[in-house]
Amino acid sequence: MDDTPLYKRPWFFIVAWLLVLSIAYFWAIFRLGDTYASQTQIVFELGFVFPLLLFLWMAFFSQFILPVRTLSDRLNIFIRLIARLVGVRGPAIFIKNGVEDKEREEEKRKGPGVLWLDSASGAVTRNATKVLQKLGPGVHFTQKGETIAGAVDLHTQTHTIGPRENEKPFAEKSDDQSEETYKQIQDRRKQVSALTRDGIEIVPTINVLFRVNTGAPQAGQSGSRFGYRNGVTPKDKKDEEADQDAIYKAVIGESVNPYYGSESPRHRIAWNELPAALAVDVWREYASKFKLDEFFTPSQLPLPERPPIVEPTEEEIDPLTQAIQAGSDRDFLQTLFAKFLRAINLWMARHTPLVEKTYISPTAAIAPPSHSPPPPAKTTGMKTALEVINEALKARLTHPSVEILDQFGQWRDNSPTGFSPEFDQLHKRGLKVISVNVNNLRLHPAIDAELIAKWETSWIKHANAEKEQMESYKNLHETASQEQAVKKYAEWLGEAVVRANLERGQIKETLKSLLSRTRAIIMRNNQLRRRMDAERQEIEEILRWIEASES
Repeated sequence: MDDTPLYKRPWFFIVAWLLVLSIAYFWAIFRLGDTYASQTQIVFELGFVFPLLLFLWMAFFSQFILPVRTLSDRLNIFIRLIARLVGVRGPAIFIKNGVEDKEREEEKRKGPGVLWLDSASGAVTRNATKVLQKLGPGVHFTQKGETIAGAVDLHTQTHTIGPRENEKPFAEKSDDQSEETYKQIQDRRKQVSALTRDGIEIVPTINVLFRVNTGAPQAGQSGSRFGYRNGVTPKDKKDEEADQDAIYKAVIGESVNPYYGSESPRHRIAWNELPAALAVDVWREYASKFKLDEFFTPSQLPLPERPPIVEPTEEEIDPLTQAIQAGSDRDFLQTLFAKFLRAINLWMARHTPLVEKTYISPTAAIAPPSHSPPPPAKTTGMKTALEVINEALKARLTHPSVEILDQFGQWRDNSPTGFSPEFDQLHKRGLKVISVNVNNLRLHPAIDAELIAKWETSWIKHANAEKEQMESYKNLHETASQEQAVKKYAEWLGEAVVRANLERGQIKETLKSLLSRTRAIIMRNNQLRRRMDAERQEIEEILRWIEASES
């Protein structure tokens, strides 16, 4: 039952104002006099002119209520405005970031309604028997009996499961800890708990980065920067249908957790909980293949590298440089104005870098360029079991085929690849995992103490191994730097030789040119000037000797 006060209802507001205007109208008629002679005119104005003007006034201003551009959308707004006034309206719901923003009991209204989705939302509507619409961002209209089946958030989302940073899942309940708090900590522990091959419990933190599997609009294509494509061309229509199908799969594919009863809030798994649930299952599968020591010992062969998953950022999908898609319903002035704005945006995009260009000092132009030596070559060494699990877990959720690890977690170059059921399930649910990470492993305090004791007895061995590795990197770094420095020095001297005259009788000029070039290199570099002061003085003495011999 509607509990809205009478004075706040739309029809009361309209009736009250009509009554005020009628009183003002009759008062003006009586002031003019001769009311009896004007009865026909009064009836005509009240019965035809006034309702017609009111109807036209409402039709004109109703099209500015929502951001629409087609004639059919404007007509739908007007129809729903009239329905609201007579009390038979449907729901009017705004969906922001996949969450419905509505008045109390708004969804119970069964008349024609309107849905407004922001640029980061998608939704699916239904009636009592079937799905009706798959909706992306924008204004949409619903028919009688049509309701929202579900909504999704198009943002890239992060789901973290496992104990929180400051929690100790293996600790006993303390006196200052409530029963509910302790139960929640143990619940988060059970969500990600796994057993190693030697039967030791490990409790990590798992982070999953994912999104609805919609595509980003390309250059010249309209749509949402959060991942939804639309347009008027046949290709754009196909892209829009693909994004609508992804939203439909995410909404309709809600699953059930059989380990919880139907009365539990965890019995139903929401669309955005599936990636983390699959990550936990795969984590437990791989954790059972390794012993605890292997999680921290680099003894595993790394999996082959896969190309990274590149997702366009919101800044890359710049609405200022995207083409404005003009539908057939736009008139000539609207299309011309849109093209004019686009030309201005493109001109600004081309000239902004010139305005923001930084000032370069004149002294910097004559100084020798500094070159940092290349980093040491990346070695394909062995990895720990935790690193292998992270690689294999990400592959299972992001690729259709993955490398198969045996029961001991081993993988070889000739190992076969297999089908990834997790990737297939995510694809069927319209979801896409970008990255997944397992970190912050927690062990029972007794196991921690035992591991620390083992590390204390072997820390010298590990320290020496790390020292040898760092010395190797240092030698590679120094060798590469020396080779590049000699090469660059030869190039600088070569420039001086080219400028010098190498004809017979000009040997002294050539030597003088080379020495002058070397002195200039030392003087322009602060570090060389501090370290090579003695060499600089010797070069200057040789130059003075050459000048004295010439005279």
